[in-house]
Amino acid sequence: MKVIGIDPGSRHFGYGVVDSKQMRLIYANTINISNYLSLPHRLKFIYEILIDVVEKYSPNEMAVEKIFAGKKIPSSFVLGYTRAIAFLVAAQKDLPVYEYSSTEIKKALTGYGKADKNQVKKMVYSFLNIDKKISYDCADALAVAICHINSKKPLNF
Repeated sequence: MKVIGIDPGSRHFGYGVVDSKQMRLIYANTINISNYLSLPHRLKFIYEILIDVVEKYSPNEMAVEKIFAGKKIPSSFVLGYTRAIAFLVAAQKDLPVYEYSSTEIKKALTGYGKADKNQVKKMVYSFLNIDKKISYDCADALAVAICHINSKKPLNF
């Protein structure tokens, strides 16, 4: 089974596809978007890339990081728009979507719910045996996928 992990953002949108059986990286990248584009054009850009990735790599499930509403409420709204794009792609491709908070993700990877970005990135490299540099946004997306894979419970028949 393949899982696509999503770290939504309107300037840096991380995503990665992981083979859950072999815990192996299939593909990952970050969509870096210019501030000069309007929000609708940024969302369209994300949509076009994400739909291509889903069509090319055929993941079975999507795992998305939940919104953390901090002090910057307007930023939370924009983050919600980028998550909606991921949900739209998932709905169009009939992918089930699972959501995880940053605390759940950090705890699943490091054992500590308040781990910093460096600790999470280090564990992503370790879990997936990555030997090339990846961005923090990409590492966060892969962390969401790993969290999902490690927290799925088998169905009992």
